[in-house]
Amino acid sequence: MITQPLSQTRNVFLVAVLLLQTAQLIWEHFNGGVVTHHLLMRADLPGISNWWGLLILPALVLVTGMHVQARLTAHAQDETARLKIWHNVQLGFCILLLFSLCQAIVFSLGWHDLAKYMLLGLLITALFVPLHRMEYILGYVLGACLLSGPAMPFVGVLLFTLVSVVSHFAIKPLIVYLWRSNRSAA
Repeated sequence: MITQPLSQTRNVFLVAVLLLQTAQLIWEHFNGGVVTHHLLMRADLPGISNWWGLLILPALVLVTGMHVQARLTAHAQDETARLKIWHNVQLGFCILLLFSLCQAIVFSLGWHDLAKYMLLGLLITALFVPLHRMEYILGYVLGACLLSGPAMPFVGVLLFTLVSVVSHFAIKPLIVYLWRSNRSAA
C-alpha cells in the first residue's frame, strides 16, 4: 500500500460521499424540505440542518485520509505492519458503519430503547477499544447519516470519542503506571 493509491482511494471516496450527500439533500428538498434535527427531539430547542452534511462528511473523509496516511507512513519500512494497520482501518470502519446503520434502522423502526442500549454498549466498548480513531468516527457517521443525516450522528460521536480518549490517554496509562509501580515495589 503506497501513498499514491491511498490518495486516489481517499479522493474517490470523497467524491462518492459528496455525491451521495448531495443526492440525499436534493431528495429531501423535493420531498418536504431539508430536515432539521432538534436537540433532544424538541422543536423549542435549536436545530441542526442536514445541509451541514456538505461540510461535515468531506471534512471527515479528508481528516481520516490524513490520519490513516500518517499511521501508514510511520511504518514505511515494515510492509507487514502497514498491511496490518490497513486491515485494521478497514475492519474498524466497516464494523462501525454496520453498527451505526443497524442502530439507525432500529431507531427508525421505533425501538428507541434498543437504540439507547446499543449506544450504551458502544460507550462501554469505547473504554476498551480505541474508538477515537478517525476511521471509527467516519464509519459511525456515514452509517447513521443514511437515515438521519450526518449532523446529529456527528454530535453523538463526540460522546463515545470523549470516553475513548479519556480511557486510553488518562485512565489506561494511570492503571499501567500503578501496576508497574506496585510490581517494582514488591
